[in-house]
Amino acid sequence: MTMMKLVTILGLAGAAAAASSAASATPFAPILKSSHRILEGDEEDREEDEGDNNNGAGDLSGYSLQYSACIRTKIASDDDAVEGNSLYVNGAYRAQYNLYATFRLCQDSGNGQCTCDKSVEYATALQTFLASSLQNLGNSGGNDETDYLQCTYGGQENGVDYYLGPQCSDTGGLMIGTFYDGDCTVKASFSSPSFNYYTFSSIQTACQDCSTGGCGDLVDGSHHCSNGKDINGDDNEGVCSAAKRATAEVDYSRVKKRNSGAILFAKVFISMLVIGGIGGFMFLAYTYYLRHRGDRTEHLVEQVSAGAALT
Repeated sequence: MTMMKLVTILGLAGAAAAASSAASATPFAPILKSSHRILEGDEEDREEDEGDNNNGAGDLSGYSLQYSACIRTKIASDDDAVEGNSLYVNGAYRAQYNLYATFRLCQDSGNGQCTCDKSVEYATALQTFLASSLQNLGNSGGNDETDYLQCTYGGQENGVDYYLGPQCSDTGGLMIGTFYDGDCTVKASFSSPSFNYYTFSSIQTACQDCSTGGCGDLVDGSHHCSNGKDINGDDNEGVCSAAKRATAEVDYSRVKKRNSGAILFAKVFISMLVIGGIGGFMFLAYTYYLRHRGDRTEHLVEQVSAGAALT
């Protein structure tokens, strides 16, 4: 009976946690609706611009955008003999990658904080996003990395030429990396110069105001990704699936709650085993006592009787 009550309590706790999680997502609902209206655009505008390459971004002057992640997508090779790595450099065939920046449409919450629509992830060429951001934000004081926004020859190391250009860090941030080729598509293992990254840091954290008019073109030229798929159906390179992997968020609070429930169940179960063990031991001890108490009494009577006979 006790175990059934425990299972019922744990089930109710799980239901309460799920309801709390659903409630926490509610504040984003207005932004999600706004974003879908932006994606759909104005029906009359689409009719007027029919035949043009217009993704229906509409008027974004009341919005902001915020950087999300830097991603890489592998450039496919037509040569099956090289196992997908198309460029031979520094003694081996190496894979080539295109670089993209992903960003989100947001509402400015004040104090430089963005409240963003996470249902749609926009992905555009990294250099395009950097150029637009610099035009919008200006240079934040770091004149180092901005000198390498275009792929630039860096020098030689051990007789091998290398180039410098924007690169994705291991955590999805922005950095200047080294490459083997003049298009900066093949990542090299050389150490990149040390920069303060003031400008890149500003780009990654700023809530960029769209009132200047620069966001519309950026959104129009981007992949519109939702749940790993391009809404417009144009994603042969797998940009949206890469964006989904890069921006996936793990709800560790749920994991913690599940683990806490398991730990609680284990503690209760072990406690019941210990109590049951102690109770069983006491029961056996008492039974043993009852069974052998009569033997000791009879033995004592016999001794008393024998002594009385001697007197």
